[in-house]
Amino acid sequence: MKWYIPVYWVLFFISFSSFSFAQTGWVEQTNPLGYGEEAMIGKVQFVSASEGWIATHDGRFLHSTDGGSSWNIINPFPSDTVACFSDPSVSMSWVGTTHGWNINTIGSLNDGNGAVIYKTTNSGSSWSKINLSNESGAYGIQLQFVDINNGWALIYNFNSGLATFLRTTDGGNTWNPFSGIGLFYFVDSNNGWAYTGSGQGGSQPPFLIYKTTNGGNSWAEQFSDNTAGQYNAIRFSDLNNGWVVGANGKVVKTTNGGTDWTFVTNSGINSLQSCKTVFTLDANNIWIPSKQNDNEQTPYLAVTTDGGLTWGTLTTPFGNPQGSNAIFSIYFCDINNGWVTADYGRIAKYTGATSVDDELISLSDYSLAQNYPNPFNPSTTIKFNIPESGFTTIRVYNLLGSEIATLVNEIKQRGIYQVNFASEDLPSGTYFYSMEVNSFREVKKMILLK
Repeated sequence: MKWYIPVYWVLFFISFSSFSFAQTGWVEQTNPLGYGEEAMIGKVQFVSASEGWIATHDGRFLHSTDGGSSWNIINPFPSDTVACFSDPSVSMSWVGTTHGWNINTIGSLNDGNGAVIYKTTNSGSSWSKINLSNESGAYGIQLQFVDINNGWALIYNFNSGLATFLRTTDGGNTWNPFSGIGLFYFVDSNNGWAYTGSGQGGSQPPFLIYKTTNGGNSWAEQFSDNTAGQYNAIRFSDLNNGWVVGANGKVVKTTNGGTDWTFVTNSGINSLQSCKTVFTLDANNIWIPSKQNDNEQTPYLAVTTDGGLTWGTLTTPFGNPQGSNAIFSIYFCDINNGWVTADYGRIAKYTGATSVDDELISLSDYSLAQNYPNPFNPSTTIKFNIPESGFTTIRVYNLLGSEIATLVNEIKQRGIYQVNFASEDLPSGTYFYSMEVNSFREVKKMILLK
């Protein structure tokens, strides 16, 4: 049987000229560097709901104070010639709104000659430089801080094949070697995890995960993975809950600090694609990027709100003009506000409903509000205005246009109303709800994530 959307459902959409996704979902934002190789960007991190930073490919930053509606270019040291990796996006780290660091390669990504850190302690009003290396072939790869004093850095020399791991306990003013393993993630000054692989670039199994409880002075192996697909990113939300993602759609997680690691196979991630990053807001809310199995290769985010028991997807607005658009970095400050950066300088913001009253207007107008919460599980609230009495229907449909629930089907007097919708036994996915009263028609989208 072929799956298709019935013609009447398409016509139903077209006839509702007010059909919209409201102001929720993904919206692409403007990169002032433009689009393409010269506009490449890496890690995104927001220090508040409105203020955020993005590391660029040439040692500059993009800075926003309005949630990303506009981005300004910050160039701490215009006379420097430096470069910064976009993939992996692990060069920048902020603690609070004031303290930020970014590690750069001296020279270019074709000719590295050491590593330097740009640092601010006053929200970017002024910057200082900390030189870590002037060695030929050395590249600044990774930097992370957990507070204003404790941080770790990784320098890799592509000429010698040797990695240098450095630690600071005074905010980056002085650095001392530590016994690193691979790309790392720390949750506090003592506890951290790292992964590595075999062969060139760590691309061959076994892929190993290690843990330290003393800030990196010593490491203990926790997990050995002999399946194909190298690891690309690691992140922990706390001392117990952590995720590692990689090639071939590989996802592994732990809920006990790494004592046990399990493969996650129900996320719906495309096994032919490589997951470049992962973001954990807490133990329950996790976002992992992938791409569709189609010619467009549209990137999307697999998202869970229950720690990986069930998954849904959020499709980004990125098209495929260059054949890539891989997502390099994700950051959510809460479940309703998040950002991603992608190949060729792409930026997008996700906005979910923040309250059930968000989109209701005056009682002189008909209005169907965006459901709240959205995404939801197990129930959500839909609020609506009726400026004059009339027979009112509110129905819920699946993607095939099949009606799955009638929430309102009666005469309503002038007023403001709300109705609840319980997902019951419905699977995760995208649904639509419609409102019809007198000559008013409107349809909106909602997402169920179980």
